[in-house]
Order: sequence, then structure tokens, then C-alpha cells
Amino acid sequence: MRSYRRPVLTSALLVAALPAALLSVAAQAASPPAGPQADLRHPTALNFDELDCEGPEEDRLPSTASGQGAVHQPGTAAFTPAPLPSGLPPAVVKWPRNIPDLEDAKRMLSELDVGTFDSKGFRRTAFGGKSCWVLHGADKCSTRELALKALSDIPATVKNGCKVVGGRWRSAYDGLTVANPLRVDIDHIVPLRAAWGSGARDWPEYKRRAFANDLSGSPQLIAVSTWSNRDKGDKGPDKWLPKGYECTYSRAWIGVKDYYGLRVTTAERKALRGVLRHCRG
Repeated sequence: MRSYRRPVLTSALLVAALPAALLSVAAQAASPPAGPQADLRHPTALNFDELDCEGPEEDRLPSTASGQGAVHQPGTAAFTPAPLPSGLPPAVVKWPRNIPDLEDAKRMLSELDVGTFDSKGFRRTAFGGKSCWVLHGADKCSTRELALKALSDIPATVKNGCKVVGGRWRSAYDGLTVANPLRVDIDHIVPLRAAWGSGARDWPEYKRRAFANDLSGSPQLIAVSTWSNRDKGDKGPDKWLPKGYECTYSRAWIGVKDYYGLRVTTAERKALRGVLRHCRG
């Protein structure tokens, strides 16, 4: 796996290479929220930071099997996703790029530093400011819209150059096929809180911003159903794994941690080793 470097040369889409003008919305970090800090254990769904980006937790369950039910964002009840073409093949999970193969994942895991997890002082705004996603290119498309487009297993329908209004996403976290983009979360494989507690607290702000918006350097962003993402929360692989996709998910998790030089806990490494031991190829 390639290593992170400040001039993110792996892709023009990565945030650290963007002109400063396009990052103005995301560059102002808010003050950390008041309240008790997390303990030294792996995070659970405690104050789940991605709810800020993807919608309120009250909408946890699908109202229909296809995810065509009520949307999860305020003020969007009238939204109707673009219809699916007829005669489509069965939906498949589209994983992010650069997931290491099994042997590389085993090697990477053995080389990761082992240490304690400590999320004290975590705040989501440390990963890019008040805005969850940064804007890219002349069209100023957000990371979320670009990820939705890239991870749809059919050509996505896009409005006004950026807004994804249709597509199809097979969620690896629960096996559900979703056709409504408002029912899709773009999840961080390694959650922001998990990254903070395993080394990202010591990073400069530009690197945390790149981590939160990494479209192609590491296998960090994946499209999943909103309710399955709420179920995962901020948990690490010693607390949560997607049934049926444990091997690929674990390899992706290791790939992200290797790419960014994040440490693992003893429990985390044990869980990942246990998964890899039963994987094939």
C-alpha cells in the first residue's frame, strides 16, 4: 500500500491538493463541544460524528426493502429518486479502490504499531471544519456527491453537474440494495473518532481533512445504507464487522490504517488477525 504524503499526488481528487479557495467553507474549525470525554476503550456509537454529515439518527430503519421510503434529511420529503432502468443485472457491492490483497493485509497488520486508544478531545470539525465534505474542481462537487457517483454499480444520474439523484448501491453492511441516494451514507471505513484516538490527534489539519475526504488514496470511503451505518457507529473491528463481508472490510480497514500510519489496539489486532486467518485469497 502506498503511504500518505503531504502533497497528495495519488489523485487530483484528494483534498490536500485542492486550491485553498475551494476549501474555504471547510477550513474554519469550530470549538470542541462541551460535555464528558470518551474513555480509553474503542468507541461505540457515542455521539456518532457522522450523523452531522448524513442525517438524524431517528431514521434508522428502511420503510421499504429498496430503500425508497422517507428520506433522512430535513426538508427533502418531496425528493423522488431517478427511476432505475429495466433489465439490470443483480446489484453488486462496489468497494473503494486500493484494498490490499490478503497477503499484503497480513503483512501490513503485523507492521502496524500497537498502542492504546484515546479519543479525548475528539471533535469532528478537526477533520475539515464546520462542513462535513469539501468541494472539488471547477464544478465544486462535494466529496459525498463524487463518492455516490463513483460507488454506484450502475451509471449514476446527476443533476446540475454534481447532485446525484439516481443510481444503485448495494450496501456491504447489511446486504440491502438502495436506489434512493438520500438513503445512502458515505461511511468512513475507519471512523473519524477511531482515527483521532489512534494517531490523528497529532496530525496537522490538512492531513485530517484529506483523511476525511479520501476518494482514492486509501480504501476509506464506502457507500452503505443509512441504517446500517448507524448500526456500525464509531465501532472498531473488535466491536463490529459486516456479516458476509468480514474479509474485505478487514482488509480495507488495515489498508487505511497502513496508508495513514495509524496504530491499532491489542484487541483490534487480535480481531483482525482472527478474520484474516479464515479468509481465502
